[in-house]
Amino acid sequence: MHPETLCILFLLLTYSWAYPSYQDQIPNGKNVMHPCIPNYTWPGVGHQNKNGGGARNPFGEAFAREGHQWTKALCATDTDGDGRTNGEELGDPSCVWAPGKTPSRTVNITHPGVCEPITSTKCQGQNSFVTCQADSFDDNCEIFTNTDVKYVDLRMPTISIPADDTTYMCLSFNLLKDQDYHIVADKPIINNTNVVHHMMLYGCDDANTEFFSTPSECEMSKCTAIIGGWTVGQTGECYDEGVGFRIGVTGFKTAVLEIHYNNPKLVSTYKDSSGLRVYYRPARPEVLDMFTMMTGQTMLPLPPGQSKIQKVGVCTSSCTSLLFKETVYVNSATNHMHLLGSSMRIELLRKGVVITNLTNEEDFDYNTPFTQDYEVPVKVLPGDEIVTRCVYNTESSNDYVYYGDATSDEMCYGYLTMYPKSALRSAQQNCVATSTLSACELAQGVTYNGCDWKTLIRPNNADVKKIKNDLYENCDLGETCSQECKDIIRTLTDPCFQEDNIIFVRSLEAITEDVFEIIQHLQWCPVTTTHNGPSHNAVVYDDSNTNYSGVTSVSISSKHMALLIGFGFTLKYSLF
Repeated sequence: MHPETLCILFLLLTYSWAYPSYQDQIPNGKNVMHPCIPNYTWPGVGHQNKNGGGARNPFGEAFAREGHQWTKALCATDTDGDGRTNGEELGDPSCVWAPGKTPSRTVNITHPGVCEPITSTKCQGQNSFVTCQADSFDDNCEIFTNTDVKYVDLRMPTISIPADDTTYMCLSFNLLKDQDYHIVADKPIINNTNVVHHMMLYGCDDANTEFFSTPSECEMSKCTAIIGGWTVGQTGECYDEGVGFRIGVTGFKTAVLEIHYNNPKLVSTYKDSSGLRVYYRPARPEVLDMFTMMTGQTMLPLPPGQSKIQKVGVCTSSCTSLLFKETVYVNSATNHMHLLGSSMRIELLRKGVVITNLTNEEDFDYNTPFTQDYEVPVKVLPGDEIVTRCVYNTESSNDYVYYGDATSDEMCYGYLTMYPKSALRSAQQNCVATSTLSACELAQGVTYNGCDWKTLIRPNNADVKKIKNDLYENCDLGETCSQECKDIIRTLTDPCFQEDNIIFVRSLEAITEDVFEIIQHLQWCPVTTTHNGPSHNAVVYDDSNTNYSGVTSVSISSKHMALLIGFGFTLKYSLF
């Protein structure tokens, strides 16, 4: 994305309602759906422009007359004339909501300033400002003016979408191999807007390729190098003239398209054939290879009813020294959390001092993703520290929420596009922490509170299989916890199965099915607790007040980083 495009996008996203805080002054202010583009929101609720700014719509005018406050009068009014009050449309039919509280309804939120259904007789002539076509970025991508730029469509054939809330489908593609090329842009091809939530394109090395010859449900892909993607609200990505993702003879030779389908209504008749249009041009010596680095935290036990919970992931100075052999540059950065995320920033520290924020979204909104592009790229030195801080509001939750792929789960990821790729010491380019262990300590297999997790999650661990089988023979998850089940659990002496370590083990992305099933039994049948409530509610790693500046890490050699690949600790880096 070019600087001028970034400037326009930044103004639109931050000018919703003229001030983002206005969204907090009405119920479900961040969840108002677009009247005719499924899965898209209308963040500028009070404006004719869906992104905010400019002329107000009927609801925006009424909101201004009420002093930008949610009053009973405003709630009881039908400003768009479609037969439903503003309160009914925004999930507060009784007009009792107040800022900071959870509305009585948080789904199926309709627009109080747009007469709906827009095609109905009563609404004709009232919605002239509404467009039912998603934005396009073609006119803003200057690189398309180059005559050597070509494109290829990487998309699903027509497939049936499972009637499940969350489904990930993967399909592999062979890329051009006659010479080297650079991917310079991509944009979405959306066939079914009702279910397509986001897409990722992963570059794969021949030696580490998991090839999906037909569309397949997928997870834990061995290909983790992100070279393209899209999520709801975005129009595409256009890179600067001097950088690109290398494919071809010396670059990625295959790619995996991963699509996240979100089908909360469990519709069984949906079909889709979406994908990405990828633009490429012949590689030139002066064009530098890009790579995507992930930062963040995967240990995310989030208790319900809290206005602010902070989780922190640290890419330590020892990690960046191991990852980078020379200076790298950040040309864009993106925050990613799910629906409970309220604010997020990624800090760059040098010698324990914050020198800049790579991102800083004080009013994070899952439905309106924002990418921070840098006209002057940010320099990152080996030995710098990258700290990712994610803040959540769980006042709308009735139960614990954990890390996971589903929209109803949570994430804490930062995505940094960097260059040159030649600065990497190895194929490892991500730096995501789990609890207080950095990515490099995870690569080394450093124990956690006495838990030898590396041995625990080793495939075909005979001891783990015996424990699982014993639990299955004596514990029925559908019944009351029996004495026999309790007796089996009391014999478990492995520190990994102690209460304080269970959440850590659960947060490991390489966890095996056997270990996960054991944890299910332990959480279903708590034997000893030191608190009130279910066992899993006891384990809360809250680092709100932890100072991670200058965190020291053990000395790690490059052979330890290779454990990530040799041991099979393949992290699934899902963008959204």
